[in-house]
Amino acid sequence: MTTVTSHKQITEKIRPAEKIGYGMGDAASHIVFDSCVAILAYFYTDIYGLSPAVMGTMFLAVRLLDAFTDPIMGAIADNTITKWGRFRPYLLIISIPFAVSTILVYTVPDYGDTGKIIFAVATYIFMTLMYTAINIPYCSLGAAITADPKENMSLQSYRFAIAPIGGALGTAAILPLADFLSPGDRAAGIQLAMTIFGAIGCLMFLFCFLFTKERVQPLKEENIDILRDLKILVKNDQWRILAVYNFTMLVSLVVRAGMILYYVTYILNKGADTASYFLLGTTIFSMLGSLIAKPFTDRFCKIQLSIWNNVLLGLSGLLFFIIPGDYWIVALVLYLFLQMLQGANGPLQWSMITDANNYGEWKTGRRITGMNVAANIFTIKLGVAVGGALIGWGLALFGFQSTVDGQPVQQTQETLDGILIIFTVLPAILYCITGLYLKIKHYDLTDGKVKSIIHDLEHGRFSSDSMNPQPLKIDPEVALK
Repeated sequence: MTTVTSHKQITEKIRPAEKIGYGMGDAASHIVFDSCVAILAYFYTDIYGLSPAVMGTMFLAVRLLDAFTDPIMGAIADNTITKWGRFRPYLLIISIPFAVSTILVYTVPDYGDTGKIIFAVATYIFMTLMYTAINIPYCSLGAAITADPKENMSLQSYRFAIAPIGGALGTAAILPLADFLSPGDRAAGIQLAMTIFGAIGCLMFLFCFLFTKERVQPLKEENIDILRDLKILVKNDQWRILAVYNFTMLVSLVVRAGMILYYVTYILNKGADTASYFLLGTTIFSMLGSLIAKPFTDRFCKIQLSIWNNVLLGLSGLLFFIIPGDYWIVALVLYLFLQMLQGANGPLQWSMITDANNYGEWKTGRRITGMNVAANIFTIKLGVAVGGALIGWGLALFGFQSTVDGQPVQQTQETLDGILIIFTVLPAILYCITGLYLKIKHYDLTDGKVKSIIHDLEHGRFSSDSMNPQPLKIDPEVALK
């Protein structure tokens, strides 16, 4: 039997304390996510000792596992029923295994070449699974807190303003802290640093669990049917557009961010101290970008903002080509400007994901938040994997030489040119594709249309081609107070 819950209170005002609590969960996630984007490729080639080709192939192959685990986790979360809600319990249950996985990935075992590859693959798989198990419920939680487009945009702005705190731990702080904790042995230092950061991430998830509340409830059904929910998801034409948008944007982001340490080390000829300026500046300016996104969306269409923001992100990056290697401060200023633009992308992206989720419920008559988010996270993680693979394969193509002691080696001029091309041209192309795709495919969930959809959902009305086109009776016993 299907039970329908009320949508009457899904647009209430959300307290700042709850928005901060929600943001803490993403801060915890970004300890892993940002380190995977900005540090992990460099760690595997210059500290762990993997060849770029092996590293790139591992990134892509392991992430293909998400094609199976993400929808399964999304379906499980959608059908979870507890006194704490559908999504919040996983923040409590998975937080410790998540912390352990971050430590294992940044462990360098004393094995032979084959043993180290096996260990790298095994620990990367474990971390991927733990990230899936906690991050899909976390991201789904945002759509369960509120369905109001303005409140959701505010919620996402808080989230992406707080998230860089975790990102700073996984990027800017990791190398200086590693050198402080274990001078002369960066591998051991990184493991100790990630032990500390993993514990902090665990506490952040617990904070998120305690300070948030699920308000938006779905049409509930007793059975889990992944294939049914996938078919419903595919009917959502706006989600299909966002899936490509998410993928290309994350490939762009990962390629540029993942190449920054190579750019600083081999093009600017600077060490860890200068690299920390780039990575710490990323945190600060990403937060700034997240904060300015909300007032801009109050005045302008977020779809148009997304289009032009990504095009500007792509074309501006080409300026690195004309910056001399000894003008590292100019390069830093340009990079921080780009990180501010990328920071604005976050709340825009996730606000549109929530809009597409509400549209999907209105269009099909079934709310599949977990599956919707799982599918979007899969495309995002696939973008991370492809971006990482392109870095590894690109470096291998241009003859990059790995080291095992953390010290840069002399690269050929062809390799240096290749690093600059991967860092600038490839992201420029991909960011432009990201922005223009929204325009070409006519993504049209404007604030006005989303408000109309929310109004229909509040009154139990669905699209004429949904599975429940007629008004639905609200069960007062299960209606949210």
